[in-house]
Amino acid sequence: MEIFEQLGRDLEARWRALNYDEAALPALAADMLREADVPSKISAWDVTEWALGAYELPRQRDLRANFADPPITVYSGLRFQIDVYFWFESTTAIHQHAFCGAFQVLEGSSIHSWYEFERERAINFFTETGKMSLKECGLLEKGDVQEIIGGRDYIHALFHLERPSATLLIRTDRSPMHLPQFSYHKPHLAVDPFLEQDTVIKKLQVAGAMLRAGHEKADDIITKWLDECDAHTAFQLLREVKGYLRRGNVAAAFGIDSTRERFDNYIAAAEQRHGEGLFRPVFDYIDRLDEVMRVRTTVSDPDLRFFVALLLNVEGRERIYGLIKSRYPDDEPVDKVLDWTYALANTRIAGTDNANALGMPDFGDIDVFVLEEMLKGRSGSEIADEFRKYHGEPTAAHALAEKEERIRNAAIFAPLLV
Repeated sequence: MEIFEQLGRDLEARWRALNYDEAALPALAADMLREADVPSKISAWDVTEWALGAYELPRQRDLRANFADPPITVYSGLRFQIDVYFWFESTTAIHQHAFCGAFQVLEGSSIHSWYEFERERAINFFTETGKMSLKECGLLEKGDVQEIIGGRDYIHALFHLERPSATLLIRTDRSPMHLPQFSYHKPHLAVDPFLEQDTVIKKLQVAGAMLRAGHEKADDIITKWLDECDAHTAFQLLREVKGYLRRGNVAAAFGIDSTRERFDNYIAAAEQRHGEGLFRPVFDYIDRLDEVMRVRTTVSDPDLRFFVALLLNVEGRERIYGLIKSRYPDDEPVDKVLDWTYALANTRIAGTDNANALGMPDFGDIDVFVLEEMLKGRSGSEIADEFRKYHGEPTAAHALAEKEERIRNAAIFAPLLV
């Protein structure tokens, strides 16, 4: 496609004039993406048509599609490449980059979140703990451009709102200065996902086979490995085990979690070796995200999917309100939240008797009222006083308290109540 050839040649000339200064590339690449304005001229599907029709493609830099689904290299230069990334999964992990450049939204839109990580302990070169905090978040629409800075100065995550979405990316190859390329797991863990050891990879596969087969000694053998392995390997193993247990847990479909005790035992073994509180908060957070993600899979309405995407990615109601206002400038954010919550509560899931998309049976008008008051910062007797003001004496005051507790303990509302 000539548009990418021209962009690549122009960038090569302008960057060479700057002596290939990597510090200058992000701003330069971002400027050139804006100038080229590729999203107004071609679509992502033009790229796929070209890729399938071309006799030979440029050298493909990510041949095994380790990142994106798929990545297509549309220009391969000596010091940089231009890729188009397709995204069918909604979210990318919180991550930093071992390269620099810039990207532009080619199709779809995304919630874009920037983070800071204050390192507290380097367990080893590939594993760290520290404090994670959300620095900023915003909406990226078609045509928007972002610079990519290598290393810890640019820790971010994207949640793609449309399926598929596509991103146009200009990037260098990996730079040793910015390795390892960490992924971050709330609330405090950073690990290098690209560390590959043949023995560990094969042992993870064997552990999975034992779990899938229901081998009677699987728990004992895996626990023994957890008693001995390093923290990075322990985290890999816990993630693999959790996935296998979830896929094999038929009872979970009926509300019976037969795997929780087994997985708790695995975490206990890992933390006995590496310290209490290293892994459990991470997997508790993953459980909360999984619960909210299950809500999102039950709805198709774009507004509801946007709402749940906010709850998955943004913490703090003021930030959530700000993103709602940017997408729906004529509406009050709190009204949108209450309307969407009520809609989820009244969206039934096919094949079930009483479950709703919200995951909270019998969530009605009074529950919405209690949620509204909680969003205003009220609690306890204050909510009861407001109820009397507008609706008279509640028939059972303790019922309001029970509804408040249920809402406060629900994973889906947690981001709105901080």
